[in-house]
Amino acid sequence: MSLLLTIHFLAALVWVGGMFFAHFVLRPSAEALPLPERIKLWTQVLNRFMRMVWVAVIALPVSGYWLVFAYYGGMEGLGLHIHLMQGIGWLMILLFFMVYFGPFKQMKIREKEALFPEAGMFMLKIRTLVTINLFLGLITTVVAVAGRFWY
Repeated sequence: MSLLLTIHFLAALVWVGGMFFAHFVLRPSAEALPLPERIKLWTQVLNRFMRMVWVAVIALPVSGYWLVFAYYGGMEGLGLHIHLMQGIGWLMILLFFMVYFGPFKQMKIREKEALFPEAGMFMLKIRTLVTINLFLGLITTVVAVAGRFWY
């Protein structure tokens, strides 16, 4: 059980922490770069980060449902906070898919073709969706940590 909880926690930490770092540290720092350099930087950063998020997107539901069914007796006995965590988590995964297969894919194509203003437009779409996902991830973290004390 402790191994599953550790995997679950670390996957969430890497994903939400990575979004937090990108939004509040890397983004403001990168804005000083000329657009072509900024796009190249973000493409490299997001390529690496997206690989980590793919691992999280697989590890979180697998570890979570394994815990639910192997140790907690299934869904019916769970508290509201677990159901909230599950629902928000699936929404976050869907938003990740939207980013990955939509604007991220398009940004990479434009970056390769040196169409930097167009790539920048897709980067803005990524930022909007990641901001939403970061907000959802922070809410989920609070629910996961404090939810069991609500009742």
